[in-house]
Amino acid sequence: MSAGSAALVVAALGALLAGCAASRQPTAAPNGVTAAPTLADIPATPSVTVPTAVPTDLSALRLPIEQYVLTPAEDTQLNHAMWVLAAACAQHHGFDFQAPPALTHQRSGSEVPRRYGPADPATAKYGYHSPPVAEQDKMPPDVLASLPDAERATVYSCRKDAETQLTGGAAFAAASIGDQINSASYKKATADDRVKAAFAAWSGCMKTAGYDYATPIDAYNDPHWQGSPTADQRELATVQADIDCKQRTNLIGIWYSVDAAYQQQQIQAHQAELDRDRTNEQHQLGEARKVLGPKS
Repeated sequence: MSAGSAALVVAALGALLAGCAASRQPTAAPNGVTAAPTLADIPATPSVTVPTAVPTDLSALRLPIEQYVLTPAEDTQLNHAMWVLAAACAQHHGFDFQAPPALTHQRSGSEVPRRYGPADPATAKYGYHSPPVAEQDKMPPDVLASLPDAERATVYSCRKDAETQLTGGAAFAAASIGDQINSASYKKATADDRVKAAFAAWSGCMKTAGYDYATPIDAYNDPHWQGSPTADQRELATVQADIDCKQRTNLIGIWYSVDAAYQQQQIQAHQAELDRDRTNEQHQLGEARKVLGPKS
């Protein structure tokens, strides 16, 4: 995969995955937790049923894997509960450690509107840039890095205890096989001949509008957009044409359908692991709600 493709993969998957690492520090799996399985090698190309009508409400589309992985909102809730427990533990040990504030307005709906680059005319005003993030929604810094050694060790130990309290000994917020499927299907779909044909149709549409991009990934990763914190007129005009051509060629309908088909293959191959992880996630969310109260 090209560097450009990789950049869009990061952007496309960020909505689903970014929250998982930002509000907690990486930790090893507890004793007794098996290593994440490796994705099955499935050489067959899945059949695909593409909707004849161009999807207009992308938020109504859900990828199959989304039922097995935490949304950013759920991940935020789980991590905030962990830090609340850790702070109470640290205070019990005599340290005035406060839990980082919970992030707000994290996504709880479909990943699809963000996965394939700009596709909704309502977001065209941002161009290829991300919408502005309110201060309370910004990912917190490493909350342990600035602590004195003794306090850091205590808070770290308290955090591990908090994770165990929430998980009952399972891996904390673990959906690694689901995350693997989510990432792999995007790459598989982008390399699929049916999506490549849709890219070619989109590219032809863009040329008619005066833009020379082989794929929407190239448009998304145009270096011109990287030099400014906000979209200029050239970027806004380009993204308008991009979205229009996606609609004219049904690119999102095709891309999504192929993406979902590859996910379904892997879901069938890893159903037991996914069911196990989802059961663990639901248990942890239930425990988190007990910690945070009924309004969480």
